[in-house]
Amino acid sequence: MKDVYIGGCGIAGMSAAMYLSKKNIPVTVFEKKSKPGQSRHGDYEGIENWIFDDNTPYIFNKIGFDFSKINSHPVADFNVHSFNQPPLSIKNMKPFFNLVKRGDSISDFDNQLYKQCLESGVKFKFDTPAPDKCDIIATGTKKASAYVRGSSFKTSQKNQVHLLLGKEFSPKGYAYLIICDGHGTIATAYKKAKRDSANYLDICKEYFKKLDIEIVDEKDFASRGSFSFSNSKISLPITIGEAGGFQDYLFGFGMKISMMSGLFAGLYMSGEKSNAKLLLSNINKKRRISFINRVLYERLNNQNMYYLAQKFSNSKNPLSILEEAYKWNYKTALMWLYFRNRYEVRPT
Repeated sequence: MKDVYIGGCGIAGMSAAMYLSKKNIPVTVFEKKSKPGQSRHGDYEGIENWIFDDNTPYIFNKIGFDFSKINSHPVADFNVHSFNQPPLSIKNMKPFFNLVKRGDSISDFDNQLYKQCLESGVKFKFDTPAPDKCDIIATGTKKASAYVRGSSFKTSQKNQVHLLLGKEFSPKGYAYLIICDGHGTIATAYKKAKRDSANYLDICKEYFKKLDIEIVDEKDFASRGSFSFSNSKISLPITIGEAGGFQDYLFGFGMKISMMSGLFAGLYMSGEKSNAKLLLSNINKKRRISFINRVLYERLNNQNMYYLAQKFSNSKNPLSILEEAYKWNYKTALMWLYFRNRYEVRPT
């Protein structure tokens, strides 16, 4: 049986590879870096628990991964900060997300997925760019409409998560601080404005230092993202992950959507085309909703953001608010028709 060629050793590419390998279909993954996770920075990200109905372990199992072998940390509470406003505490019975550390260390999330892929029989070719004849492309975004500046650091402080809202910290975006098991990540994700020379990362660092957050041995990093949304029909090569715009355009790190796009590609390449199309339809609804949420979010001022944060803080089940915000219905369908061609980065 001919090998399925996948370009890119990110979480989307490895998800597609794992599913196909579990179906006894030979897979070769090409990666231009020398090892998995090398494009990451030892930073923490969260696998969100509000976008899809199925829980995280179930989705991992459906792809072929054993979630119990993944180093993850559930987060059921965090603090929200807004400029010149008192911080708000948000708590929930169930976790909002599961933290994982991204990078090329043995205990990092990327390496743990890689190890499971190897055990399943997936072949990898590192230091090798994706060839033209790839069946699946998962090589990351090429467009830039949002920017991330961050820093990984060491700390002796207890585990905690903070969210920063407001144009002072992140224009049309948000910033966050995550501390987990002695390691920390501080980052700001923002839309870069013309003639904007402010260093938002330094502003965020200074804010947290005033709260006596210990930040030492800092290693700054930078990346970019895109809000492009492809509506093209399924055709080879299948483009997944950030390369295909499979992400959450608002809050969240989009990890689950990215991995689900890998599952879609695996289903399609294994001949399960009807199931692949059903899954893609569901993923696209979630992407459209997050696209709408992004448009609405960018119209908020600092006072509006703080009001919404208060709503979450006062709720007994704030996770349900997020879950409701990602449900596809008649209202969101109409909003999609209205907003889809009225945004800075239009669907292609």
